[in-house]
Amino acid sequence: MKKTKIILIICIVIAILLLIIPIPQTLKDGGTVYWHPIIPIYEIYVYHSECFDDEQTMEGWSLSLFGIEIYENTYFVE
Repeated sequence: MKKTKIILIICIVIAILLLIIPIPQTLKDGGTVYWHPIIPIYEIYVYHSECFDDEQTMEGWSLSLFGIEIYENTYFVE
């Protein structure tokens, strides 16, 4: 009984860790990378998008926790 509890706790901890590890996705806007875990706790964007009408690129990154943007550092480069 005690051994099965320990194995169950270890399996639960491993499952939670796997759900929190971020998954990178590349967007097709010039190179923006978006990281998010399976459980939507946080999101990280690293911007490198091309603005075709102004021939500028947007650079920077942002961080969101629980869907609320905490930090944003984006700027335009010609």
